[in-house]
Amino acid sequence: MRYLVMVAATALLLTSGCSKRAEEPRSPDLKSFDVSESRDSAAASGSGDARAEPSGMVPPSIGPTAAPGVAFNYKYDFQLADEKISAVQEAHAARCEALGVARCRITGLNYTIGAHDTVSATLEVKLAPDIARSFGREASGAVIQAGGRLSHTEFTGTDTAPSTGNAISAQGEAQARIAEIEQRLSANPKDAERAQLQAELAQLRQTVSGAKAQLADNRAALASTPMSFNYYGKGGISGFAGRNPLVDAGQSFVESMVAMITVVLQLLAYVLPWLLLLGLLVLVWRLPPFRRLSRWWKGKSMESQDVVAD
Repeated sequence: MRYLVMVAATALLLTSGCSKRAEEPRSPDLKSFDVSESRDSAAASGSGDARAEPSGMVPPSIGPTAAPGVAFNYKYDFQLADEKISAVQEAHAARCEALGVARCRITGLNYTIGAHDTVSATLEVKLAPDIARSFGREASGAVIQAGGRLSHTEFTGTDTAPSTGNAISAQGEAQARIAEIEQRLSANPKDAERAQLQAELAQLRQTVSGAKAQLADNRAALASTPMSFNYYGKGGISGFAGRNPLVDAGQSFVESMVAMITVVLQLLAYVLPWLLLLGLLVLVWRLPPFRRLSRWWKGKSMESQDVVAD
């Protein structure tokens, strides 16, 4: 009877285990996101988490050029091996030169090796607005191919539409008023009125000149897009201006220890010769001839004291 109960319990446990396993839900099929796919295709497939691999930190696919009248400024921060910064920077500069000065101009370049062999570099260019995004993507791709990554991207823009509208309005009003004043001046007004009209005419012409200058500045801002590349070595962190605070702290500790040891050695260098001289004099004074001379001198001194006492 005992054996029958054990067999029945074992069968019951096996049956319940099989039923639980059959009730477990199947895990959904996972779809990995390829950074080469467009964001539109990712949205169509229902994938909302488009995470790239750490080695493929690509810039976001955002189109700031969709905002007309906005002068954009692009900034990219890259982090890669110190020994590869120079080659990548040169490749970016060569790509700009290949586009021609009408499409891309280099406005600044810097390459620095810090006190602790930390490497950082910058490259500043001005691009035709229609190729700015593609140039930034190509530059990021070159960094990724060199084993680096994009650590920070920033697109800032200045809306020139309000200032352009104000300048056009001010210019139109001033020119209309200038036409009225010139018509009144042609009628040979009195001297006082003429002087007043001429003073107002000079101010209006300055207003027109300022409006034209503002419009020229806005056109120049929209005609080219500034883009800056900041390269930081592996020893640096972009948020700390390319420096690593932990490494800097360690270097400061070592420099402080070196400075302390240097000061101690300098003090010994100044004091030790005098101590050696003093020790040598003591050693010489303790030699037998000098000891006899010392006893003789003491004896002479005692005899002198006895004579004086008598």
